[in-house]
Amino acid sequence: MFLPENVKTIIEQLETAGYEAYAVGGCVRDSLGEWWAAELVPLDYDIATSAVPVEIREVFRDYRIVDIGEKHGTIAVIIDDNKIEITSFRTDGDYSDSRHPDNVVFTRDLKSDLSRRDFTVNAMAYSEATGLVDLFGGRQDLDSNILRCVGDPEKRFSEDALRIMRALRFMSERGFILEENTEQALRELKDNLLKIAPERIAMEFDRLLLGEHAEKVITEYYDVLGVIFPDLISCAGFDQHNKHHIYDVLTHIAKAISAAPKDIVIRLALFFHDIAKPKCFELKDGIGHAPGHPVKSAEIAEKTMRRLRYNKATIYKVVLLVENHREKLRDDVITVKSLLNKYGPKTLIQLCELKIADDNAKAGFVKLELHKHRLVIEKAREVIKSGECYTLGGLAVNGNDLIELGYSGRDIGKRLKSLLDTVITGRAENRREVLLEIAEKGLK
Repeated sequence: MFLPENVKTIIEQLETAGYEAYAVGGCVRDSLGEWWAAELVPLDYDIATSAVPVEIREVFRDYRIVDIGEKHGTIAVIIDDNKIEITSFRTDGDYSDSRHPDNVVFTRDLKSDLSRRDFTVNAMAYSEATGLVDLFGGRQDLDSNILRCVGDPEKRFSEDALRIMRALRFMSERGFILEENTEQALRELKDNLLKIAPERIAMEFDRLLLGEHAEKVITEYYDVLGVIFPDLISCAGFDQHNKHHIYDVLTHIAKAISAAPKDIVIRLALFFHDIAKPKCFELKDGIGHAPGHPVKSAEIAEKTMRRLRYNKATIYKVVLLVENHREKLRDDVITVKSLLNKYGPKTLIQLCELKIADDNAKAGFVKLELHKHRLVIEKAREVIKSGECYTLGGLAVNGNDLIELGYSGRDIGKRLKSLLDTVITGRAENRREVLLEIAEKGLK
């Protein structure tokens, strides 16, 4: 296993002082997995040691030290401008809040420390002196692509319910398959997710959505996700009765997410874009319709994301995309300029990418229309590159110019918008003298 020099230094100094020390957890898992070939180099290295916090401080007394949880045994050492976390071997007390141990007890025993961890693939340790320490079959599970709790899965998930979301996230990111007893406990204890801090749920969910296997996790574990997103439950198996749709609503949502770029705003918007369809559904002459579902889905998105404490900017962007995901887009320059003015460049491109992913999750004949959305993206980039005007800030005149002509109050804004529309539609050139002449005529 590759260890960076700063990690080697920390382990060696602890060993020289007479303590055991190992790289543990995700950095070991990722170094041993097949993902190494895909250049998934571990970004974070955590170290576990038999030294207790006061002893860690003594060993690294000549280094800058940051206390990031010393009462739970974790201290960070700054070495080569990098922060390396060092945690004392420990055993955990009861988890009365289903998230954090009420107390910890430090131990000199590595096995006791590894036995408290969540999954076998995360319960391996490594040092150059000892080699790989794998007491729970993590290497075999890794090679078999199995996600298995360390010890009793019911106990593991009861201790920390966030492990339920972590399990789903690992499956989405790495393609793990849940071991039978682990899956049973995960489903039985799924309601404990309601005990977890909303922002922690959101953090794991974002990573789940960005995973290569998000489609599989969403469709197979919608009941678990439904604890957090109750509106998702009614989407499962809901037949849309429409020639454009060959999948039920849940499967369509999952496939659209999988077809989208790894942009969290786009993927969040796709998760919510049709979530209100079952509530809005109507059957007319045997054909299914869901009038008003973009607005209703946007309302659900906003309410849910506020509950999960997403930041305001992300909520705004996601809601905007959901609310407008059915907008018809044309690639003529006038329409594209209007769209750029309405959404801004980044959001317009996100909307197009959303619509492409949405159509990719529909019947085959719908996919023939994908090029239209791509043409809008191309045209938008051409407009931006050419410097053509599509915003008030790009106009050759501004409010001060209109004030000098005699405009005041709200009339200034109204006239600027009118001038912008004139420029966008090609009825006038974006030249100062031309626009001032039009504005001056407007005063008469």
